Amino acid sequence: MLPLHDATLVRLTVEWQEGVCTADILGALRPGASMARLRWTGVTSIDIPHGAPWGPSAQILEGRGPLRNGRWEMTMQSGDMIAVCATACAMELDPRGGGGR
Repeated sequence: MLPLHDATLVRLTVEWQEGVCTADILGALRPGASMARLRWTGVTSIDIPHGAPWGPSAQILEGRGPLRNGRWEMTMQSGDMIAVCATACAMELDPRGGGGR
């Protein structure tokens, strides 16, 4: 389990040539916390649906990974599931303690 419940997904970026995906997340680890960044390397697949079957939301319900075959999942409170397949994932906290945007 990744400690992402009720955190807000602010930004998701892909560096295609490098095979890197990053997610900037506000409130990871604890509510009101500063920005954190998930950084996946060796990315082979990304699925980013944005259908919002449960209604619009940028909050994360649950983060899981690594699962089989290097898969990480973020279930959004909108009902969408973002999935990244990669060789590694690391979480970095914003050392400034602020919003970090």
